[in-house]
Amino acid sequence: MRKAKIVDTIGPASESLENLTKLVEAGMDVARLNRSHGTPEDHLKVYNNVRQASKETGRNVAVLVDLQGPKIRCGWFKKNEQGEDKVQLKNGQEFIITTDDVEGDEHMTSTTFKGLPGDCHPGDPILIDDGKVRLEVTKVEGNKVYTKVIVAGPVSSHKGINLPGVAVSLPALTEKDEDDLRWGIRTGADIIAMSFVRFASDIDRAHEIMDEEGRRIPIVAKIEKPQAVDNLEDIVKVFDGIMVARGDMAVEMPFEEVPLVTKRCIELARQYAKPVIVATEVLGSMVHSPVPSRAEASDCANAVLDGADATMTSNETAVGDYPDTTVTTMSRISGYATTHGFDRIPSLQNFDMSNSGAVSSAAVDLADKLNAKAIVAFTQTGNTVHRISRERPAAPIYGLTTNEHTFHWLALSWGTEAFLCEDDYHDFTRVNLMKYVDKALKDAGKVEDGDQLVVLSCAQGEHEPGNTDSIYVHTVGETE
Repeated sequence: MRKAKIVDTIGPASESLENLTKLVEAGMDVARLNRSHGTPEDHLKVYNNVRQASKETGRNVAVLVDLQGPKIRCGWFKKNEQGEDKVQLKNGQEFIITTDDVEGDEHMTSTTFKGLPGDCHPGDPILIDDGKVRLEVTKVEGNKVYTKVIVAGPVSSHKGINLPGVAVSLPALTEKDEDDLRWGIRTGADIIAMSFVRFASDIDRAHEIMDEEGRRIPIVAKIEKPQAVDNLEDIVKVFDGIMVARGDMAVEMPFEEVPLVTKRCIELARQYAKPVIVATEVLGSMVHSPVPSRAEASDCANAVLDGADATMTSNETAVGDYPDTTVTTMSRISGYATTHGFDRIPSLQNFDMSNSGAVSSAAVDLADKLNAKAIVAFTQTGNTVHRISRERPAAPIYGLTTNEHTFHWLALSWGTEAFLCEDDYHDFTRVNLMKYVDKALKDAGKVEDGDQLVVLSCAQGEHEPGNTDSIYVHTVGETE
């Protein structure tokens, strides 16, 4: 049984209702809308298609809006004789990057980052297109950065620029990010992903905007900068989850460090009960192949065995030739790893033990000793469920909530199935609460009379976030 979740990036290959329905049926739990590409109008259509596909299939699917972040990019290049906006750089040649608005050629390109000349110094490396082209700064004059080509290759319009080891003077959110964040909140997104997070304080402006819009939703920090790795624990504490974005990470820091950084991210996220996504090229060859490489199958399985809440597709489902096959493949690998390697998932050694955390941990121990059919938690924010989930219990977790966005947020939580409650259970007596559990789970075909459940809730009338203080051992059908 698959317990780790699947996040899929939606693009031209998957954005139609028909194709999205195939992805949902194949196992997609979270649909990622990448605001680095496409217009708000394009993504509104995708958003509506995701909601429709979820409704038609009866599967809970969350919508994650991924902000572009302060990504440094090249400008436009003039078209060559073949009609391509591309140039070929040669080893040893001089190449200039300027903040002037110029059309690029084989000698010069513009950049979106106006502060580049102030942040660069002679000897600094500059990488283009995820490190495929490598430059070295020779001098800075005015608004021009002069470089020497160290590793040659093609460069085309809007390719990314990385400055490994350089603390660039960029804001946490660009003006475009702020607009996209407001769009996501107003549209009804369930999760926001912030790119190029460097400090815990980067979340502050996002929260200010959410407060202005009247709704806070979970924010996932993308860990891809060396500064983020240096400040990892502080970031994990304040954000609602993290994504290990291994693409830019492997460009900004030595690639041999990425596997151990990934494991550290998973450990810390679990310690603080925050969902963690492992991303980038998990099944990368499936963009053009109907089967993954052996290394990719191992990468996906090992992310699950390390304890990740979710693995993510990028180009595989956005522009690939086999989007639904990719999701089916990821689901098969993840499910097999969980079923046959469950004992290999590390147990938590150290974690925050608040009162609610202690209650959740006790519930997991109790469910294990009783061989309970399931662990059931009533939750307003999802935090109780995340605290249960971080311990990776053998029993399935059922999260019951009256909050629609929490319902979708729980789609990202390992081993969890969420139920949206139409009735307000907050003032229910214990007996009525258990009757409610029985009906909800029996109607869904999850339990039958005689099954034993471990149920977490609050004292009657005290269903406020953070107040989970009660554990009930309940036998289905025995509510009097």
